[in-house]
Amino acid sequence: MSGRQWLVLAALAAISGCERGAAPAEFPHAVADAWVGSFNGGDVAGLALMYSEDAKLMPPDEPVASGPAAIEAFWRDFNAGQVRIEVSEVDARKLGEYWFREGIYKAQFAGEGDPRVGKFIELWKSEDNNWLLYRQIWNRNAPPPDQQPATAAVDEPA
Repeated sequence: MSGRQWLVLAALAAISGCERGAAPAEFPHAVADAWVGSFNGGDVAGLALMYSEDAKLMPPDEPVASGPAAIEAFWRDFNAGQVRIEVSEVDARKLGEYWFREGIYKAQFAGEGDPRVGKFIELWKSEDNNWLLYRQIWNRNAPPPDQQPATAAVDEPA
């Protein structure tokens, strides 16, 4: 191999290394913040617009809601706006064409003292230059042992 060919290969390796080492674009947090604002404000129609056509909502102890119409119906039945949500400790990472987000949520239900605390995972994808929820799942942390309901004793066979 000639010196010139080595120089071209070295330049190509340097360029490709720079592209891989470049930091991905920042997650559009304003979009996720708008979801929280719509939820807290009870804007169910606005929530539905934040999901892709092929989105799936995977709530705890409920069937999967697929697509904006089913997701809108879920949030309508959930009574969004009657619960205040805050998110924290959010980590966002770019995974190919998707953004992955995970974090902690606190949900304050009317008539309850302490907020419910849990964790969530979301996948966001871009459609027509808009970032939309593609998958969303969450679950509540178990209550402290002193607040868990007592379990009934199970009789052992004789």
